[in-house]
Amino acid sequence: MTVCVAAEPDSHAQHRMMAANVTVQDARYEVPDVELLDEQGRRVRLRELLAEDRPIALNFIFTSCTTVCPVMTASFLQMQKTMRTEQISAPAFVSISIDPDFDTAPVLAAYARRFGADWTFLSGETDDVVRVMRAFDAYRGGKANHAAITLMRAPHGKKWTRVEGLAPSEHLVHVWKEVAGAG
Repeated sequence: MTVCVAAEPDSHAQHRMMAANVTVQDARYEVPDVELLDEQGRRVRLRELLAEDRPIALNFIFTSCTTVCPVMTASFLQMQKTMRTEQISAPAFVSISIDPDFDTAPVLAAYARRFGADWTFLSGETDDVVRVMRAFDAYRGGKANHAAITLMRAPHGKKWTRVEGLAPSEHLVHVWKEVAGAG
């Protein structure tokens, strides 16, 4: 007689699976000199916001996305929470919408409120957003081909660390520690 014993549920299996499909590499990007709008409708010069003296964590999302983008937003939220709990010096978080026709300042503000996100959300003219995405090698022809990309840069750094794939927040915190020299 064969007895089957149910395995203990592995609460981290999903995280390990997501992290297995994640790549991390260093790259250099030239931040384009464009003006975007934040979630409050204020004009923001991207080059100033991403100035080299500021630590940055940046991703590309769109608010009507029902797959990758909510996960990436939740990962940023959890990343912030972990950094506060562990007293890790955090970067400035920035999310840039890849759907500027829909993601106006009020839509971005509502999205931020819905998630409880307290970082900068940006949108702007389509040509400017595409220019930013191309500069960060994130342009895939449209929002339907959107890739999960998180970019991090230490203060006074020239290089960016590119995390491609749906990285769990624990993985992003680990990468940030390495980027910031605290790992």
